[in-house]
Amino acid sequence: MTAPTRILLIDDDELDRMAVRRALSRAAFEIEITEADTGAKGLDFALTREFDAVLLDYRLPDIDGLDVLKKMRDNDRKQSAVIVLSRQEDERLAELCIDAGAQDFLLKDEVNERRLTRAIRQAKQRFSMEEKLYQAQVDLKHIAERDRLTGLANRYCFEVALQMELARVRRGNGRLAVLLLDLDDFKAVNDTLGHEAGDVMLNTVAQRLSTAVRDSDLLARLGGDEFVVLVNDIQRDDQVALLAQRLLTSLHAPIVLGGVERMVSTSIGIAIYDDALEGAVDLMKCADLAMYQAKREGRNRVHFYSENLNLEVQRRTSVEYDLRNALARDEFRVFYQAKVTANGEALVGMEALLRWQHPTRGLLAPDAFLDVAEEKGLMVPIGDWVLRTTCLQLKQWKPTLERLGLRLTLAVNLSALQMQSDSLSDLVVHTLSEYGLSASCLEFEITENTLIENTEQCAKVLHELSDLGVTLSLDDFGTGYSSLQHLKVFPINALKIDREFVAKVGQDARDDQLVAAMISVAKILNLTVIAEGVETAEQAAFCRVNGCDILQGYYFSRPIPAQEFETRFLGMAENAA
Repeated sequence: MTAPTRILLIDDDELDRMAVRRALSRAAFEIEITEADTGAKGLDFALTREFDAVLLDYRLPDIDGLDVLKKMRDNDRKQSAVIVLSRQEDERLAELCIDAGAQDFLLKDEVNERRLTRAIRQAKQRFSMEEKLYQAQVDLKHIAERDRLTGLANRYCFEVALQMELARVRRGNGRLAVLLLDLDDFKAVNDTLGHEAGDVMLNTVAQRLSTAVRDSDLLARLGGDEFVVLVNDIQRDDQVALLAQRLLTSLHAPIVLGGVERMVSTSIGIAIYDDALEGAVDLMKCADLAMYQAKREGRNRVHFYSENLNLEVQRRTSVEYDLRNALARDEFRVFYQAKVTANGEALVGMEALLRWQHPTRGLLAPDAFLDVAEEKGLMVPIGDWVLRTTCLQLKQWKPTLERLGLRLTLAVNLSALQMQSDSLSDLVVHTLSEYGLSASCLEFEITENTLIENTEQCAKVLHELSDLGVTLSLDDFGTGYSSLQHLKVFPINALKIDREFVAKVGQDARDDQLVAAMISVAKILNLTVIAEGVETAEQAAFCRVNGCDILQGYYFSRPIPAQEFETRFLGMAENAA
């Protein structure tokens, strides 16, 4: 059975209402009429009940019919088709009613069965088409403003909201902040588990972050593994810090991907808007700088933008610019630091340490530029230069070493970027062959932080180098992501105890016990133990007594240029012979 067509008739004139009822009583379809004799009563019916069509008198005693129509449309889109009835034939009035949301305008003098029923049918059809068009617009707006993967606001939506909030803040209405989030090591998930697993992680992260933000905050996905939170109505900076901590905490629990639990973390950069910033671009740039600083400081942490950070960024930009020309200008230098036996303190090798003879800043140590070189992808050509330069130097020393019967090992540091190269072992083979050196005279030092960048690739490269006969040392042990598993998985030959631990020898019994324990573990695993940063006789004696094999540090020699090293160590040995 077909449901009756529900009509709401709003008209204060009883005779006009009777005329409408008479006309509709002869309609070919069943009609159910609800009447209201005032605008207020009609509006209440319209907003609380469901009707297929509303017949609205333009002239009402309490509220103008046009105002009733506007309030109906403003309050709820899910309304009815509306036909405005009027005794006044006025094209301008008809246009105003249609513009306000009516589907038709009908003169009361024309009300009869045929005209009225046809007008109702056509009004319902037009209203249905308008609703479909409106819904299509809503859907398009959703697509335009929402991230398809996570359902969060997308970059476009965020940028629009940020511009609106900035305009409000400039009028003196509160403060706002931007929190920029970038997932740590997300690329490894896509590379090892595939993009489907990556999508699962992004969705899970979006859901967790959503639970940490306030209802008034806007959480958006900018693309890839970047998220952003727009925070308004800030009273104190610590409110933003607390929100950032909640965001970090929300990601603490592991995410199950392909049946395997994976940890997830994020680095967060925070920028709070003030008069020194010109607009949205500046604000986002500051948040981006702060985020990258958080990553440089170890990831899974928060960093606020500050003027000091801006100065640091300017410094890094200047360093990067000069670095790109340093190789071509022959500005790099290699210094050598002696490595001696713990027992007899005889020379057994040297570590090659990079220096930069900057044209205006003088001789720079690695901590002044290596992080920038690594970040900007410049370490591969620099590392290749160091390898070739040191091997050439070893070739030049070779006649003297053979005459003295010395077998010295040359230690060279490998960067994370070099470890990602499939051609590293080929470069080593070619360089050793070019300079007539055996692989046994070469030692590569790798930090633990390097090993976690891409475990599979690192294992592949290290096994290739080990198969060549090159010695592999784990540098800075105990300062990074220290794991005994690294000593088992990777073909490590030697372990270097970091200077941070050696420097504390003799200061505290627990520190002494820790160093002794590190040496014992390495010995159990049949690793050569090297103590670096030895600066006193007491430290040297402690390391020697506890089983270190090789010592290195200022107590024996600072890093010095090749010529000075040759004179001090090789020349003295030759004179002694």
